[in-house]
Amino acid sequence: MAKLLTDTEFQRFSELQQKQASFTITAEEADELRGIVERAQQKRDDRAAAMQAIETYIAQFEITPDELFSPDQIGEAARAYGLIAATKKERTLPPALTHNGKTYQWTRALPDDIRVPLFDAFKAGESIKPFLATPKDTTRNAATIARLERETGSVYGEAWLEELSIPRSLIEEAASKLAA
Repeated sequence: MAKLLTDTEFQRFSELQQKQASFTITAEEADELRGIVERAQQKRDDRAAAMQAIETYIAQFEITPDELFSPDQIGEAARAYGLIAATKKERTLPPALTHNGKTYQWTRALPDDIRVPLFDAFKAGESIKPFLATPKDTTRNAATIARLERETGSVYGEAWLEELSIPRSLIEEAASKLAA
């Protein structure tokens, strides 16, 4: 009932209900209480009709849940209803790279306009610091280097790791997460 009423309506509804319970309600107040209940029921019926219409359209147009909700929303709902474990997987941001003033998130595949110069520099043993959008974010940069090492078969130089203040152990940890 509280969802269907405004705060002031709900407060008045509670007051009138208390009066009714103690048999001190007047006829006008009883009418007011009936009016509040009728408005709440009408709102409930309107909401139910709207939900029914939405469900009909979803079925009619074969709309899937992933078209309506983000993966995070679906995951939260599954956790809320006990369909998956309640602990949320720690989420780290994907590596962020920059080239010619444009920033790229390395999620799946990099566009060739950054991939080619980045991979060429990495394979040539040069510093990739100019390509890093967040040079101080050691975790993301370690993930970038681990991914580059995996995809190129090359190993990033220790001097360049020192330049970025990234220990080799962090690269190895990121590489193990990539493998999993």
